Amino acid sequence: MVPAAMLNPDFSIFDDNMFMQLRAHLTDVAPPAHMTELNLTIGEPQMPAPALLVSEIAKYPDGWRSYPKADGDAAFREDVRHYMGYRYGQAIAEAINPDTQIVPVVGTREPLHLLGQMVRGAKENSIALLPNPYYHAWRAGALGAGGDIYFMPTSQQTGFLPDLEALDEDMLRRTSVFYICSPSNPHGSFASLDYYKKLIDMARQYNFLLLSDECYADIWRGSPPVSALQAAQELGAGFDHLVVLNSLSKRSNAAGLRAGFLSGDAAAIGLYKKLVANGAALLPTPLLRAAGALYRDAHHAEAIRQHYEVSFQIASDILGITPPAGGFFLWLPVEDDLAFVQQAYREQALRLMPGQFMALTTSEGNPGTGYVRVALVHDHETVTEACQRLAKLDGYRKSEMS
Repeated sequence: MVPAAMLNPDFSIFDDNMFMQLRAHLTDVAPPAHMTELNLTIGEPQMPAPALLVSEIAKYPDGWRSYPKADGDAAFREDVRHYMGYRYGQAIAEAINPDTQIVPVVGTREPLHLLGQMVRGAKENSIALLPNPYYHAWRAGALGAGGDIYFMPTSQQTGFLPDLEALDEDMLRRTSVFYICSPSNPHGSFASLDYYKKLIDMARQYNFLLLSDECYADIWRGSPPVSALQAAQELGAGFDHLVVLNSLSKRSNAAGLRAGFLSGDAAAIGLYKKLVANGAALLPTPLLRAAGALYRDAHHAEAIRQHYEVSFQIASDILGITPPAGGFFLWLPVEDDLAFVQQAYREQALRLMPGQFMALTTSEGNPGTGYVRVALVHDHETVTEACQRLAKLDGYRKSEMS
């Protein structure tokens, strides 16, 4: 055993991982022996990846013998620009310099972490801001930033996004990095163009790095969410102080591919490339080719989006909920999230995530209390079965779901 004195004590923050908490919470609870357990806790697509993924990888067998490069290659960067053009408009694609403002990443979890480290030491007495509930990689990045961490509460009253008006002058002056997610995890709420513009203005005025996690950007119902890139384009002055993160994990049912991109501030992108070139994972060329092909193809993404459209219609019909604007999570209001999760497992063999395990309890309370996260990531038969089981449980607040 390694002596504790040799290890970073700050890393004890990871001991409260929500999945570890859930396992402990259900230790003494047994599901009905005759029922198949349905795990709805993980945001991992369960439908098949597009055939395009495998066929593209197979085209480049020679690519495995070469070390991948930090900036990928020109072909991938043009694939991403093509995606930006049909997803966000040609003005964005034309404004982005592919050589300095696009870089491939191995999913978004690693860069969310590493980008936080990149602001370490930039300000004295610094602070990192992130939404609460939070994604664990945001918190890891905030820890890497080296200062204090402030968890901004999100609730129904704030539109499930951080309340920018609640951030005081002193806090903003100290801020080194600000994490935002749209569509939000776990609520599925959108940041509007005006919200992003205000946030980008703040980043520029107070000189902090804004990280917009847009990994659910291609899963929506009704109208698509805007990107922070679009807000920056309308504001003018380029994309400084902003980095947008995008991933194929949700968009293309390709969580195992570990592929996406960063785009935005050229100085931040440049430093990120230096950082990963010296000690992080890089995307191998065959995977880069597959990722580029997936970004170019809008048809499979539309089919996946329609799959989730049907899933939420099933949930609406059975549970009487109003589907969220985006994402594939149901943020279900309940009377007591801890008790509800145990009841769901004990009576219906459903694994759900208590909302308060996804958030930090602060002096302002725990904004996840009274909710459970339900991942509607399975086939429609399984989603139907899960919703029918949920409907048999007491305790969810139907008045808040319609």
